[in-house]
Amino acid sequence: MPGSSRAVLLAVALLGPVASSSQAQEPQLAGEWKGAWMRDSDTLAVTMRFARSADTWRGEFDSDRLRVEGIPFTEVEYDPPNVRLRMVGDATTLEFSGRLAGDSLIGTLRESGAEGRFAFVRSGLPEPASREEEVRFANGAVELSGTLLLPAGPGPHPAIVFLHGSGPEARWASRFLARRMSRAGLAVLIYDKRGVGGSTGSWQDSGFEELAHDAAAAVAFLRERSDIARVGLHGHSQGGTIAPMAAALSSADFVVASAASGLPMDRVEVYSIGNAVGVDSLPPEEAALAREWIEAIVAVAYHGAARDELDELTTRARDYAWFFEPPSLDGHYWAFSRRIAGYDPLDWWRRVEAPVLLVYGAEDERVPAEASRAAIVAAIETGAGARVTARVFEGADHTFRLRRPGDVWPRTVEGYPDAIGEWLETALLAP
Repeated sequence: MPGSSRAVLLAVALLGPVASSSQAQEPQLAGEWKGAWMRDSDTLAVTMRFARSADTWRGEFDSDRLRVEGIPFTEVEYDPPNVRLRMVGDATTLEFSGRLAGDSLIGTLRESGAEGRFAFVRSGLPEPASREEEVRFANGAVELSGTLLLPAGPGPHPAIVFLHGSGPEARWASRFLARRMSRAGLAVLIYDKRGVGGSTGSWQDSGFEELAHDAAAAVAFLRERSDIARVGLHGHSQGGTIAPMAAALSSADFVVASAASGLPMDRVEVYSIGNAVGVDSLPPEEAALAREWIEAIVAVAYHGAARDELDELTTRARDYAWFFEPPSLDGHYWAFSRRIAGYDPLDWWRRVEAPVLLVYGAEDERVPAEASRAAIVAAIETGAGARVTARVFEGADHTFRLRRPGDVWPRTVEGYPDAIGEWLETALLAP
């Protein structure tokens, strides 16, 4: 357990509520709270913040271990002294029920039938490590909305633009790394993907080219500012796969690509779906059927094959535990897959002239890590010949996380994301 969390828990458990500066007054939820969520034998250090606007309470949390910052709670209810929080995620819902007493907040948490505890003490709000500006820029008719994090001082600052992963990703998804880089002296632009949050357009009706041009427009926007110097790109997963196209279009000054695919898009999809259903752990006959079924899905999605074979294989596979229902016929999956089917990341990597950092988790379940690393390095070296560095983290998954025995929450593999900061320092000092 981090020392700060241990101190919080000891203060709450042994000393009781911390004396409030005005105990005669009603305890106030507003402000910053530092403490931990606890379940089974695992403890997660967390910072929570709450604010009230009119009659509505809002809340958010940060966690270094989860690499998240500013994640909003879905619901915040405060009926003094009782506090109820709810956070609806993609797979589960977290519910908190606690009691505020002076400057301490203690209660229980529940997730998927499991129960734990939380304990927090009020914290003074820290001085902001960076300034933030709400910005808008355009790629043709599409207007993109984002946040520019600026470090202290007048600049000019080196800057980095964050590309998006797959799906409807908003700017908050990159906020943890963005804040970390900003505190290290970089200006950082995070923005809502087209059709998400404050951005216009539609990510569902776009392919890699449109998304890469959005990133190039972000680079061009930053280069117009007098307080910005060199501008680079950071992309993870889909963002890392698109990064070389965006870099070539924008003449980016440096590129960080994590979990970037170096294989054809259809082969990556076969690999990803195969891991999702656990093909390698199935009995031989089931594994053969699962592989045949996955190839049929990808043939329809990426190459426009007739659905007859897929429908027949789906009927045969439906009774197995690993089966999942393919996306509906009118789902965007099929059209998007066809739009990106011809994308060749290696062709774009050969055009990149700026320094490149490739970062992978060795146990990546979405992208073949070693095959992609080797292919991209070879493409860069036989292309424009840019300086390329590759880091592979043993035991880490697609998001550079791992679980140890007893972990309720995942943890970041040791050395990430420090490796990115160290490389950026070297790249930005290079002539």
